[in-house]
Amino acid sequence: MNRTLFYSAFVAALLPLTAYAREAAPPETTPATAPALPGCAPMEIGPVYDASLSVGSTLGCFQFVTPETPAATKVDVNLAGFRAGELHDVSLVRVDSDGSTHAAATDASMDAYRVLQSISNSSTRWLLLVGRPKGGDASPFQMQVTLSTGVDRHEPNDAFTTTTKLEGNQRIEGNLDNAGDVDNFLISFRPDQKTANLELEAPAGVVGIVVDGAKKTGELRGGSAYRVDSSRPVFVQVKGDASTVGARYTIALRDPGAAAVVTMVRSKENISHLAPGLDSTVPGGANVARVADVEAKVFEGDRATPVGAGYVVRFKGYDVGTNGHWLLTEVTAVTDEQGVARTALKIGPCRGGAIGPITVPTRGNPPDFWDIEYNPSGVVIATVDGGAPSAKHGELPFEHICKETFRMHRPWKP
Repeated sequence: MNRTLFYSAFVAALLPLTAYAREAAPPETTPATAPALPGCAPMEIGPVYDASLSVGSTLGCFQFVTPETPAATKVDVNLAGFRAGELHDVSLVRVDSDGSTHAAATDASMDAYRVLQSISNSSTRWLLLVGRPKGGDASPFQMQVTLSTGVDRHEPNDAFTTTTKLEGNQRIEGNLDNAGDVDNFLISFRPDQKTANLELEAPAGVVGIVVDGAKKTGELRGGSAYRVDSSRPVFVQVKGDASTVGARYTIALRDPGAAAVVTMVRSKENISHLAPGLDSTVPGGANVARVADVEAKVFEGDRATPVGAGYVVRFKGYDVGTNGHWLLTEVTAVTDEQGVARTALKIGPCRGGAIGPITVPTRGNPPDFWDIEYNPSGVVIATVDGGAPSAKHGELPFEHICKETFRMHRPWKP
């Protein structure tokens, strides 16, 4: 069917319908709603209608108005009963207050059942167009319009034709807004990424159907996870049952090759900053006493693309010496939307590799003195939980202050 005819000149092509369920009064409008279109049959939201393209007709038009709502509303149009082997082109068209029309969804196929969806603003007129390429016998079908509130930002994606297409490892948050809601996603990855970790957080009754790049099918429920082939796009479908209306869920996709880079190890404690360091006699190293603020930036396996939120980073602090290394403490933190994880690492007292105490003078004349015991070669290491064994870790050295004692200079006497 000619799209220009279908979207621009449909009024002239309207032909009478042979069987319409019942006469419905034209919906009330507000000044912001486009006026009713003459010759386009009115319908209400909710009831199931029996309709038909009459003998020889090629196009039917129906119209409805979505009501005033405080938030965005999802429009679901369900059509069923088309005869097998018959091509029908169905479209959902939004009519703005100025009379301009905009195609919101379309399905040209021989399927007996169709779903058209769109997100509606308050008080909007919609046209439902049902066409076929040529006339013939009467073509009966059924249709129903329903509304769903509380939709997530990925809607509409209930049908394969409206699958939400996403790129990269990310955290997807959605909700099932009605008992029949089905959310479809198709996620593509970097060309060099061959696997991905997939996790589903959801209440009981919600299930995720996964088809990975190797055409392997799996099923996910809340709290479960597995690794998928990401060499090609991965398809994920989330659905529930009557008990899961309004249920929120999260799909987490992670690169198992993600690596952390430690960008900061810093203490806010009152320390002298006079420890000279391992290979230097000049005071002024970056000292850390009992507690350190640590930060790491996490990148995907290409070492260039920052990850998003939700990656768990494990920080470990060590004392390092010629006789080995000693674990001081470890703690986990979660990356934010910029791929940065921050936390406080309780380093505690020195456990090995300590030097001193050494006496370091201040710059006064005469100077005061500090007696300092410290490990000049502490290190903080960060790894990404769930990463591949080959994934690199990040590390940053620091000076671990064990103990500092201040000694004021003796007054000079003549």
